Amino acid sequence: MKKAVLFLIMFFAISVSPSYSYILKGEVTYTVERARKEAFTNVEYSLPQSIIDKNIKDPNFKENIKAIKLGATELRDRYIGEFSNGEYIVVYKNNLSYEYYYNFKGNLVNVGKRVSLKMPTKCYKYDTNGRLVIIILYVTEKYSFAFFPNGKLSSYWVNNVCYDANGNVVGHSF
Repeated sequence: MKKAVLFLIMFFAISVSPSYSYILKGEVTYTVERARKEAFTNVEYSLPQSIIDKNIKDPNFKENIKAIKLGATELRDRYIGEFSNGEYIVVYKNNLSYEYYYNFKGNLVNVGKRVSLKMPTKCYKYDTNGRLVIIILYVTEKYSFAFFPNGKLSSYWVNNVCYDANGNVVGHSF
């Protein structure tokens, strides 16, 4: 179940104060600056169009929607997650490095590519043209920072809740 939760994190485009930081497990401090530095090391700014084209429509749309309605997060060959904005995510067990984000009609919205499955790690999120739109640094399964390609902080997550700079909840995953 931990892997399923790990893949259910999504970003929302908001601003967060650069002075924000957390004290994490092991007494490690992650400031926005430290997270930004790690996030932008060896960035992959594009994704091959072939990966996008193969997944432009959710091949398991009806089954995935049915599973989501029943509250399932794991099927035989994949993990599924639902977001408060109506989108959902699919991660196939045979390739945990890629995350496919679909709208409520089963059309591809973004593709995420994970650098590693060990924490801390990064995930690059691309649009359907293969352009980088966000970089997410997963510090732990509970904490993450999201940055735009220009380096500006987009959002941060604690557990399954996304916050803005004033501590207001602006989104969540189920």
